Amino acid sequence: MAMIQTAMMGNLPYTALSDSIFAHPTLAESLNTLFSTVEPR
Repeated sequence: MAMIQTAMMGNLPYTALSDSIFAHPTLAESLNTLFSTVEPR
């Protein structure tokens, strides 16, 4: 959740996270799966 909060605070689009590689195995790794289901606007 920290990744999402940081992105929201920085006004980053979801693609900033979906295009990222997370170095440590955490819940953040599931964001790539989540964002792959979101259709671009």
